[in-house]
Amino acid sequence: MSDRVPRVSVGLPTYNRPELLALVLDTFQRQTFADFELIISDNASTNREVRQVCERYASKDPRFRYVRQPVNRGAESNFWFVYDQARAPLFLWAADDDLWPTDFLERGVAALDVNPRASAWFCQVVNINMKGDVVRAYPSFKRFQSSAFKFLDLARFLWEPEIMGKANLIYSIFRRQELARVIDLFRDRPSTWGNDMNLVYAYLCRSNLVVDDELVLQKRVPTDIVDSVVSPRSQIYPRDERSTYFENYRRAAEGSYYWPLTVAVLAVRSPYDYVASGRAAWDYEHSEFKRDLDERMNDFEKWKTTKSQEIQTWKAHASGFIARNAARTTALFARNLARASRLLTRNLARIRARIPGLGGGR
Repeated sequence: MSDRVPRVSVGLPTYNRPELLALVLDTFQRQTFADFELIISDNASTNREVRQVCERYASKDPRFRYVRQPVNRGAESNFWFVYDQARAPLFLWAADDDLWPTDFLERGVAALDVNPRASAWFCQVVNINMKGDVVRAYPSFKRFQSSAFKFLDLARFLWEPEIMGKANLIYSIFRRQELARVIDLFRDRPSTWGNDMNLVYAYLCRSNLVVDDELVLQKRVPTDIVDSVVSPRSQIYPRDERSTYFENYRRAAEGSYYWPLTVAVLAVRSPYDYVASGRAAWDYEHSEFKRDLDERMNDFEKWKTTKSQEIQTWKAHASGFIARNAARTTALFARNLARASRLLTRNLARIRARIPGLGGGR
């Protein structure tokens, strides 16, 4: 590792995904902005290929630094670890399964250079499946870009359903000095649902964000079924996590000008979500019931069509069988009747010949 401090530190926590990790490392090797360091923290992967992939890239590129944890320290702790190892004034968390544009660092650094009042930069996001196909596109993240009406920007962030992708802002390029001001609000607390969004909100309360919606980051999801929900309000936060999740938002805003706004928006959102999510869940269940009923009706119609075809086929076979066997039976009956008639005639002739007075000589 060089003693010279780079412009950007990239922290990449990883665990047991060697094939996808290699794709991510390729995208950073091809970055058009070269003045960065990449810290890879292997969270004690049980798959040996992870270490092989990391050591192969680190041996070829001095900007890549590989650290293998002796024991699994947990996902969130691994995120803090790569942050602590960073040296540059700009910092980026990177997931080990996403595909980063090759000019991501270049455009982000340039945007922050020309916007000294901005403390974070982000781009647009789409979700891709394991095959690389786009399965969801999000609305422009410019809706969270800091404006002259910042209280409205923050209110929108708090109000918007979680399914709309605001957690992705954790993958912004941050000014590390500004990020350090909010890190301690969360790092020593238990890991809870939504910590990434709470951290982003704490940062936005104290800093400004700029967004480039022409550049697209491809974030991978493990399923194709991402647009099946009837309403975004049916995909918010787990109800049993609401209290902690909202409390962390309030804690995130403490000490900033936006604490009263945060308390007010959450006070309105809580009952609204309860009603809206209940209705959305009912709509979803209703649509699922209707879809299930339609599928069953379609299956019944297919079964009925199949059985009708089978019955017609059976009737045709039965008719042919009856026709063939009726002809055979009729012919056999006629032959047997003729044979019986001949036999009867012969026997009658013999009887007449043996009984006096019935003979043919009379």
